[in-house]
Amino acid sequence: MVLFNAILYAVRARVLHGLDACDAVDPLGVVGAVRAFATECAATAAVLLAIPLGWLLPPCRSGGGTRGPVLLIHGWSLNRGCFWLLRRRLSRDGWSPVCCLDYRSLRFDVEGGAARLRAAVDQLTRARGAHQPATLIGHSLGGLVARYYARRYPAPTVRRIVTLGTPHRGTTLARLHGGAGHKLAAGSQFLNTLNAADRVPQQFDVIAIHSSFDAMLLPPHHAEYPVAFNIRVNDVGHNALLFSSKVYALIRENLDAPLSR
Repeated sequence: MVLFNAILYAVRARVLHGLDACDAVDPLGVVGAVRAFATECAATAAVLLAIPLGWLLPPCRSGGGTRGPVLLIHGWSLNRGCFWLLRRRLSRDGWSPVCCLDYRSLRFDVEGGAARLRAAVDQLTRARGAHQPATLIGHSLGGLVARYYARRYPAPTVRRIVTLGTPHRGTTLARLHGGAGHKLAAGSQFLNTLNAADRVPQQFDVIAIHSSFDAMLLPPHHAEYPVAFNIRVNDVGHNALLFSSKVYALIRENLDAPLSR
């Protein structure tokens, strides 16, 4: 994990060095950067070790809460196991049920994931009725699944979408994976279509939480979702977004806020 992240952060340093002044990122300082790097290494190990756990965890966790359902959508190469802590925190704070969506993330199948998300939301609606609006929380690629779903399908029972470290405008790393034609490359046909005449932030409460220390999403400002409510932190890595108490406090604060739509 240390070597993997060391390579990623070396790439990040090179990308940041070439940014214009208006897109520059404030440095953390040596102590802060070392602490954040170590935390991200631990988080990367945790999400990988949680993959077998995800095969065993039930898709939904129901508690005694009455605050409405939440659907969690994982990122590339992961499964529901990565949400074990976030699901526990949400259940503790009264959200119920808290469900996890699995889809073919290794193939970057955003469209297929959105279709599965539609079926999951419809199933929740049939089971609970439309009295309580559903919240979608997508990490990384999962945020694009939530966006595609909200654009492609009617979603009358969904009112709020939260994305965590989502490449709304692509990432430089996509070119290393599949060249300029990769779905997540900046300026790709997929992202251009998704972003064109996008009215999702006008139809739903959309909160995009991201970190300037994220080495998977480069350059950092590509995590910003135009017109949505963007929140940036500066010391949390890509996988650490799932475990950070600071990030969860932001999630909780925004879920507690009254719906504006």
